Amino acid sequence: MTAMDLSALLRSRKHYAHEVLKSPRFVQQLELLAARLNRPLPEVGAAAREGMEEIATMQNPMFTAMFDYGLGPLHTRAWTIEPDLAALRNLRALNRDNPLVFLPTHRSYADAFILTQTLRENGLPRNHILGGNNLGFFPLGTIIRRSGGVLVRRSFQDDEVYKFVVREYLGYLVAQGHNLEWYMEGGRSRTGKMRPPKYGLLRYLVDAINSEVADDMLLVPTSITYDQLHEIASMAAEESGGAKPKEGLRWLAGYARMQQKWIGTAFVRFGEPLSLRDALERADSETSGRQWTVEKIAFEVFQRINRATPVTAPALVTLALLGVRDRALTLAEVSTLVRPLIDYAEQRGLPLAQISYLDDAEQLEQVLAVLVKSGVVLCYERGTETVYGINPGQHTVAAYYRNSAIHWFVNRALMEITLLEVADDNGADPLPRAWDKTFALRDLLKFDFFFSDRQTFREEIKAESLLLDSKFREHVGTAKERRAVLRRAPFLIAHRVLTAFLEAYYVVADRLVAQPVDQPIDKAKFVEHCCQVGRQYLLQHRLRSPEAVSRELYGNALLLAANRDLLKPSGDSKLLQRRRAFAQELAAAVKAVAAIDEFEQNRLAEELAE
Repeated sequence: MTAMDLSALLRSRKHYAHEVLKSPRFVQQLELLAARLNRPLPEVGAAAREGMEEIATMQNPMFTAMFDYGLGPLHTRAWTIEPDLAALRNLRALNRDNPLVFLPTHRSYADAFILTQTLRENGLPRNHILGGNNLGFFPLGTIIRRSGGVLVRRSFQDDEVYKFVVREYLGYLVAQGHNLEWYMEGGRSRTGKMRPPKYGLLRYLVDAINSEVADDMLLVPTSITYDQLHEIASMAAEESGGAKPKEGLRWLAGYARMQQKWIGTAFVRFGEPLSLRDALERADSETSGRQWTVEKIAFEVFQRINRATPVTAPALVTLALLGVRDRALTLAEVSTLVRPLIDYAEQRGLPLAQISYLDDAEQLEQVLAVLVKSGVVLCYERGTETVYGINPGQHTVAAYYRNSAIHWFVNRALMEITLLEVADDNGADPLPRAWDKTFALRDLLKFDFFFSDRQTFREEIKAESLLLDSKFREHVGTAKERRAVLRRAPFLIAHRVLTAFLEAYYVVADRLVAQPVDQPIDKAKFVEHCCQVGRQYLLQHRLRSPEAVSRELYGNALLLAANRDLLKPSGDSKLLQRRRAFAQELAAAVKAVAAIDEFEQNRLAEELAE
């Protein structure tokens, strides 16, 4: 052990906290904060010291070994890790001159351990990982806080002193050249797709640049994609209204037992790094009104994550099976549905993860067998042919796998709906109405998907139309020709991709109409009410998709409603009218995607009968 290692071993977290507390910048900023809050400096100083001692971290060699070789295998042994080695070499070179801020997707408690192992094995320094203090229980919290983990309170919006402490500590870490890591979604995704970003910590890094605490840092969009997860069933139960288990020793032991069984591959991919200083300078120089605010920077990071996220074999297989309602399919029929999806992915040059072998019947059967073993897919072998389908009650779990790749198919889905919507339009030129319809659907879904700016989106839709039909513009002149384009399409995707989202949004819009317009809405209670009503509507077959009973989707629908100013109480009767119009818009969207479903089911029945 070197003298440096021994020194680090003997120091306490309090020692590192006091290093920050006594720094000239912290002392100066603390005085300014006390003056702004109009509170005595000793009182503010005491609160700041308490907060700093709470969050300060260290990298003690003994505890980092516990994290890497004790806790690590408990969380990672379920997967074979497949990293992007070329991207890691590039990051290693970039890290010589700039601190890196890794911003990964969050789908599992294993994420931080998967990324830590990946970076360690590829010669990158250890990250300071920011997480919630719900993981601060003994002994987990003790190990995390002493191996570089920064555990912060889950909510501290109203605590100005604690907010100041977190901001200053992050600035201090990057000024020292340390790499950071946190999960901008704010919690694990319960649906398999990315949640809307949380902006608070990113704002603190912007402050560090603006105040010249740090010269620059590179944001590293990071995708961690699992072809299977042990914990999905419990997350799916939470998503549809079940209680989230409290983290503690019993929970940790149960989680470790669950992870002992190998289940597949974890794909670690990195998007193009983004210089935070360059992004902010672009905001200063642009005068077009499209300034790179913190929100736009976060949006850009998430788009880069999406572009790096691979399409996995389970994602394509569940995408196919979820599109035939509850019908079971033979192996040949599953292959018939999967083959055009593979062709489409290859045509677009999408990042693929071991899906090419789905062309082979034996390999496809192996993927189905893995999903059967995990209980997601049923396999019936006692008839004349073996058939496969989604197991009853497992639609939400299957949708989780599908949703990891869903963003690649959303533009195609919007175009299909629009094309069918204008199929019977006998006007001279249906395209203006088609564009209006497409942009309206894009606006409905903007809190669940990260669409490009309007002009780029327009070009993306044009490219999709040519993939659908190489002579698209020539073939959509009449209603008959527009339907023929859809009929000739190798696959239709809208009903497989958008039904759950639009139906969940409809539940929220429907329940908003029933709320008194002169009273505030308790969002937590309202979401629980939507879960209850959603289950009722599902039992009544007023909803087609079990995944539409979703806290996460209801929460995103509320973001859309707030964006349209439909939540604030008002004595104005026009609020009720606008809520009704919102519900009617969602009902029409649900009807439109159901029409694609019906169109595809009829076409599929004809093809399978041949």
